[in-house]
Amino acid sequence: MKSRLSLAVSLLTVTALIAGTSPASAAGTINGSGATFAAPLIDACKGDFTAATQNIVNYPGGGSSKGRTDFAAGNLVDFAGSDAPYTSGEPTNIIYAPIFAAPISLMYNVKGIKEGLYLSPKTIAGIFSGQITVWNDPAIDKDNTGTRKTPVFATKKVTTKVKGKSVTNTVPVLDAKGNPKVLRYTTKVVDYALPQTPITVWYRTDGSGTTENFGKFLHGTAPSIWTKPGAATFTASTPKSIAGAFNFQGQSGSAAVAAGVAGRDGSIGYGELNFALSNKLPSAFVQNTAGEFVEPTAAGTSAFLGGGVINANGTLTVDFKKKIPGAYSLGTASYGLAYPAASKKNAEKQKDVAAWFTYLLDECPVKFPQTGFSKITGPLYTKAKAQIALIK
Repeated sequence: MKSRLSLAVSLLTVTALIAGTSPASAAGTINGSGATFAAPLIDACKGDFTAATQNIVNYPGGGSSKGRTDFAAGNLVDFAGSDAPYTSGEPTNIIYAPIFAAPISLMYNVKGIKEGLYLSPKTIAGIFSGQITVWNDPAIDKDNTGTRKTPVFATKKVTTKVKGKSVTNTVPVLDAKGNPKVLRYTTKVVDYALPQTPITVWYRTDGSGTTENFGKFLHGTAPSIWTKPGAATFTASTPKSIAGAFNFQGQSGSAAVAAGVAGRDGSIGYGELNFALSNKLPSAFVQNTAGEFVEPTAAGTSAFLGGGVINANGTLTVDFKKKIPGAYSLGTASYGLAYPAASKKNAEKQKDVAAWFTYLLDECPVKFPQTGFSKITGPLYTKAKAQIALIK
């Protein structure tokens, strides 16, 4: 009996010692919701963040509108992701941290177009407003006839640790202001025999920052066609009602939109580049204000965002009229939403959210360039760091 009692005491002592020496921050969990735009980078990178910090990130997505709603509730999530700021109902003292940047892809599935599709903003607006309904429309034919000029950007090799192993990736060369370097331009003569296939337009039905930014692009570059400013839902942004239109198909979330495009010949849709890549869908070259046709890349996104204005609250206002060499005009910044230190939220949670945002900003785009996200640098990076510092 005595030996059993001694063994029990010894086990209790060892258990207490183990508990007392465990890291205070071990197995902390932070919960978020919001933009599916950010999901590819978050899903790729959160495992490495957990390995580095022992903190777990839950982020089921749900769309920017859901993220903003959940965040405004005050007690549902520790952080949120949104591709656009609030237009109403913004919580007081909210922190916007510009930690994501990536291109919106115009992904397509059209038999007979294999070498690359070139689209001007007016043609894009015509397609997504329902004015252009077949692929051999004269406007699309005009965009795909003649000499097309595209930029080639400087890149460099960067070695980093991914899941504990050294991995070398190719990333754009960015200067101190966050601008990429255009090495040269290529020219290509195109003259497609476009098919008479009907166009099927796939769009987001849920509240989406991607949709809102896409609408802002259309209104900013082709206002004579796209007469309304961007809105969180596609149907609220279109110049005329698409209710009952046979060639419009709605889906909730970018993943479902991409799957819809992949499943039907003649389709086109919009979404974060990674959703196009994961479905093996090509993306259109989009004409910028400088007259260049640019594919969706991290470098082209950096060039475009570098011409924007950084607002005091951490958001970015882009300029669709400015002639920026190499710019991909459908590039967008996206935000982490957080509470300020003065909000009296759980201090450990706040610290973990700040660490997560810092990891997303500094590490994730370099670790996983295949997701299509740009590493934010220059003045926008400085602003992001300042915003993150307000969280903890």
